[in-house]
Amino acid sequence: MMDLRPSRTFKFLQIASFTLLLFPSLAFGQQIIQRGPFGKPTQVFDETQQWTTPLLVSSDDKVEIYIPDVTATDWLARNYPDFQNQGTYTLSIYSMYKSVQACRENFVTLGQGDASHMDSCTDIGYRVRQVTVDLSQKSVQLLFAAMVDQDGTIIPASVQQSSTFRTWDQLDATTQKAIQKTNELVAQQMKRYDARIQSTHNPPRTATPRSTPRTAPQ
Repeated sequence: MMDLRPSRTFKFLQIASFTLLLFPSLAFGQQIIQRGPFGKPTQVFDETQQWTTPLLVSSDDKVEIYIPDVTATDWLARNYPDFQNQGTYTLSIYSMYKSVQACRENFVTLGQGDASHMDSCTDIGYRVRQVTVDLSQKSVQLLFAAMVDQDGTIIPASVQQSSTFRTWDQLDATTQKAIQKTNELVAQQMKRYDARIQSTHNPPRTATPRSTPRTAPQ
């Protein structure tokens, strides 16, 4: 009987296609994180296909959570329509594991506590998640998640395509803090970006110079 199960090659191509959908300019296997001292990210790849300086938004004894630079004009321009019309924005979240044990504990919470996943943590430095944040519903929808190796490259076998929905109070405390801080920063930056757009569309009128009154002849 013919084996109708997807081949490993087909599964790999599905994963590659989905990753390229989110990061279309990436050749599969290219870095999305550039590491600095102590493994901390110095540059991350954002939704606009740009390298950007990450912002630390939350930390505990296990992970540090970073986001792309949401003050960047390209990022604001991409998210501005959804933010103004729907109160949403799309964001990549980068979690840096402070230890191998932190990675293993994360796998356990994901229901993947088998030996192969535990052993893989020696090669894993980060986890990336792309989410849509909804301010009105106070929720987060997970679009994509993957483990990232020590060199900052997505690990193909770990890619998770998902539409998981969580309200903010269902997130762990460190992620809640990251989302809340990000919301404040994004709202502030969107307000400034909107003011810039409005000033561009409605430039101030140039004052008409007053005429100098003529002096009556003596």
